Amino acid sequence: MEECTKHKKDDIVLVKSRAGDAIPPIHVKLLERIITKPRKGNKFDWPGYSGWMATPIYQKEIEILKKEWSIPLIKVNKDLTFVYDDDIIKKIT
Repeated sequence: MEECTKHKKDDIVLVKSRAGDAIPPIHVKLLERIITKPRKGNKFDWPGYSGWMATPIYQKEIEILKKEWSIPLIKVNKDLTFVYDDDIIKKIT
């Protein structure tokens, strides 16, 4: 697993949902980098992953996700979500 050096804290990025392409992408602000190394388990080994803790930045996008997809986000800059590096579509700022 390579560390993504392309993005940094406080970047605004467009992200897609892990749940599928039908759910629209949203804009989030990256807050904290998370990197987890692979671990050995009892029955199988857990892969490592990397991404960011992030917060949505547009209330309108939150309302669409909540109303149409029952995704429990409530308020801009208050809700936290995890964003995998692979789910970042592009940097906005």
